Amino acid sequence: MGKFNFFGWHRENQAPPLFPGAWGGLVLLALGNIPAFAEESLRLSGFGTLGYAYDDKPDIAPARDVNQLPKNGYATAPGWLVDSRLGVQIEYGVSPNIDLVGQLVLRDQFRADFNSSTELAYASIRAQPQLDIRVGRINYDAFMMSDYRNVGYAYLWVRPPREFYGWTPIFSVNGIDAAYNLLTDDFLADDARWRVKVQAGSSSYSAPLGGKNGGYDFNTDNLTALSVTRQSGSWRLKAAHSRYTKDGEIPLFNPLFQGLESVAAAGIPLVSAEAADLRKNVTVRAKTSYTTLGAVYDDGTWLLQGELGYSTSAVNAAQHGRMGYLSIGRRLGDWTPFVMLAAAVPDNDIRYAAADWGAYNAKLRDPTLNIINATRIEQSTLSVGARWDFSRQAALKLQWDRTNVQPSGFGLWWRAPGSPTSRIDLLTATLDFMF
Repeated sequence: MGKFNFFGWHRENQAPPLFPGAWGGLVLLALGNIPAFAEESLRLSGFGTLGYAYDDKPDIAPARDVNQLPKNGYATAPGWLVDSRLGVQIEYGVSPNIDLVGQLVLRDQFRADFNSSTELAYASIRAQPQLDIRVGRINYDAFMMSDYRNVGYAYLWVRPPREFYGWTPIFSVNGIDAAYNLLTDDFLADDARWRVKVQAGSSSYSAPLGGKNGGYDFNTDNLTALSVTRQSGSWRLKAAHSRYTKDGEIPLFNPLFQGLESVAAAGIPLVSAEAADLRKNVTVRAKTSYTTLGAVYDDGTWLLQGELGYSTSAVNAAQHGRMGYLSIGRRLGDWTPFVMLAAAVPDNDIRYAAADWGAYNAKLRDPTLNIINATRIEQSTLSVGARWDFSRQAALKLQWDRTNVQPSGFGLWWRAPGSPTSRIDLLTATLDFMF
């Protein structure tokens, strides 16, 4: 039987813990959030997932997050690429108070080079017993599972719910963060453990705009984040807020931008006003804010987890809206069956044509409307599955997802143009392991 604590998944009858948080210390060893051993200055560890996914539609393919691109078009069977990954971390203890951490994660993504595969590369400094500072490439601390988003063994399902985790492919931040840890048993009548973390920096990721032969490097500047986590007994609570600005335009759309600007400047009644509005909303250069609330309850038998999120943006082409999920699992020996419901509702309505542009309907107006509507995420998913902990460092999982997608809400899917698909069944099996 296992138990989820502040740091991750914990099997109760395992060897004594390496760090406070029991098995979770092993998870964080793979994630670069633990201090080095005084007697061991160099450590190598890792994690992995071998997964196979199959959906029942020939005209659509799922993506774990929005920077994946199916290699075989809109295939009925996405195969091994959606969830499979391998992570390796090396940690070097320069001194009792300074660690160097590097982590590579090999996974399916549009641009899989050394830079994009480097999830972590930072120096950790313990300035005080309660204060930890990290400088370099650090994890984006916006979610309940920010510390172990890539580590399949650390959570119950085959993947984090896509409605909540799939819309933003920001995994890492190039910058600095500071975490202050506080125990309240010294001055309050409880044993709560608090962590307050602030971080600042920038991020970049590649998205497959334009298909296999296209692509664009999104840069997020002025990224700041604040999170507060509370752990007490069987409960873990977290609140986080982050803000960033996406910089730069998408070169692939430059001809479209120029055409819209020309029509907007032409002074044509109704048409020019619509062209100006579409030009404003088709850009990705905008400020985005993201607020989340999460909770985990784990008493050793029942495991409940849920998160709510709200994202805002000034333009329609940037994903924003409300998202959330709730998962319930019950441990039965080494087996943990579970059920989960997740949903995403955009704040921006479907855009329709407001004026007749004549010959420019097909050249400018309609392509722009398609781009804006293609980024919307409006769907809900019911998931049912089970996890089998057959080993102290490995688990098998099986999960069935039924997703209902609303019209022009396919932002998390790759589909053939004009596909009417609205309900998709996705079956996934994974082997998750640590080493």
